[in-house]
Amino acid sequence: MELENFKELWNKDTGQEPPEISLEKQREIHSPLQMLKINMKTEFWLMVVTLPLLLTSFPFASTDSNIRTISTFVTILTIAFMTYFYSRFLKLYTLLQKNSINTNYDLFNLKTQLLISKEIYISYYISYIPLAFLLSLIKINFHFDMEYNLSIFGISFLITLLLLCFIIKYWIYYMYGRYIDDVVYLIDELNEVDLKPRTEKKKTWFERSQKYFMNKFGIRGNILNTVIWYVSVYIFIILFLTLVLLIIIIAGAKLDILDIGSLQRALNKMN
Repeated sequence: MELENFKELWNKDTGQEPPEISLEKQREIHSPLQMLKINMKTEFWLMVVTLPLLLTSFPFASTDSNIRTISTFVTILTIAFMTYFYSRFLKLYTLLQKNSINTNYDLFNLKTQLLISKEIYISYYISYIPLAFLLSLIKINFHFDMEYNLSIFGISFLITLLLLCFIIKYWIYYMYGRYIDDVVYLIDELNEVDLKPRTEKKKTWFERSQKYFMNKFGIRGNILNTVIWYVSVYIFIILFLTLVLLIIIIAGAKLDILDIGSLQRALNKMN
């Protein structure tokens, strides 16, 4: 028996309709859902723009045929990961577009889908850790025995881990996590679940600029704010890590721990 028929029979037997959600509460829930949809669309187009830049980091031009083969394999694997994730991403976006929140059943389904999607999103970025490990190995042509290669491998892998930690901790929260938390809180509140009182957090720079741009440009302001922060943080991380590496290299050279000539030769072999 189909689910809809079962629900209809159930309602006839009990003489009750599924409890309706007030329009006021529906509007409260729709607000963070709308932001989720906007951010999903923004991230998708950011991915489309940045994907070619990501693929250019793969050493397809290497003279070593084994490295080229492995690079091709890693590229295919990366695209497969992204295809799977963004298919789920699109499925959630479609659900948010069509989803009705008139009944408790709708709310429960929405809450479940959002929480599952959040975990999938986190898992998606965690799945890049082994790929980052492999790419770091490719950078040194799998030779740990050569001078400074171990350090180059460690630094490359560490940079990737730091970027992933940043994405998981901040990007996911500001793009999706806080809105999902709002929706889940409202749904639990409607169902009279025991909730801890929410403490109002201090507004971050991201949230302040978001509010400013949205007041000035509306919904497009949110997209503009996201793009500006995305590019700015990316540039900042690159500059910061470059500065840290320069300080380490200069300090190492001054203390006779590093040989600049040998390090330069090791880096040249990577190109």
